[in-house]
Amino acid sequence: MEHGAMSSPRHRYISVGGTQIFYREAGPPDAPALLLLHGFPSSSVQFRHLLWTLADRWRLVAPDLPGLGFSAVPDHRHFAYTFAHLAEVIEGFVRAVGIEPRALYLHDYGAQTGFRLLASAALRPAALVIQNSEAYFDAGRTDAWSSAEAYWRDPSDANRERMRASLLNEDGIRREFVEQLPAHIAERIDPAVIRLACDHVQRPGVADALLDLHRDYGSNVAFYPAIQAHLRRARLPTLILWGRGDQYYRPAQAEAFRQDLPDATIEYFDGGHWLLETHPGEVAAAIRDFLQRHLAPPALRPLHEMRGVQ
Repeated sequence: MEHGAMSSPRHRYISVGGTQIFYREAGPPDAPALLLLHGFPSSSVQFRHLLWTLADRWRLVAPDLPGLGFSAVPDHRHFAYTFAHLAEVIEGFVRAVGIEPRALYLHDYGAQTGFRLLASAALRPAALVIQNSEAYFDAGRTDAWSSAEAYWRDPSDANRERMRASLLNEDGIRREFVEQLPAHIAERIDPAVIRLACDHVQRPGVADALLDLHRDYGSNVAFYPAIQAHLRRARLPTLILWGRGDQYYRPAQAEAFRQDLPDATIEYFDGGHWLLETHPGEVAAAIRDFLQRHLAPPALRPLHEMRGVQ
């Protein structure tokens, strides 16, 4: 397939249960589908490089979670900002778009959403890519992550306002992206992506929606045994991508996945939580190699062979 209109990224909206969901898509509609679920405080914009580099052989679909990116921000008094509900929305999104994902890319809050869809069998992919996303409570956990527990363990009004003041502002969002990375790595992060996230949290209703979602994080911890059991049963081919400088979880978390996925491929990078900002080319190459090994022909025959087929 030649590069062209079918491989170029498209930017679309679709209604899911009355909620407008924005999504990015690239690649031919009949190619194996890769569903990409993003992290906080970013959006599907974090996948913009992958949409260009992998669309020659895969159909990439990347939605913005409700309350993030360009998706709608329903009033938190009438919309449950919980990870279980986000999973329901994404399940509806997958049905509405009409895809059966052959592989998932799971990152951060998108991973906690996707884990629920895996364990419930709402999604049945043939392969997984997990990037800087935890499913084992203690392994590699840093003090920075521990300090974030205060709110979901004690969701008092005082702790809610404390989190609002420390996180949901320009300084807090910037810290989420640059972490404690050395300058030569941090300078690779596009400041426009940080600005997009900073501006987003100033939109009406966004801060309260995200605070509700943060409050629900304890449900993810309670869900860890269920996703571990699923990984152990399914034993899907899995690629784990990890930035060694992640401010919340160190490489011991990546290694913990071997408890249930002993054959997982783990690749480390000299970045942090946002590898698609700092190492997009290296990540894309790792994913391409992984998918070509685990999503078998005929869909993935070399391009020169495909061009020769009448």
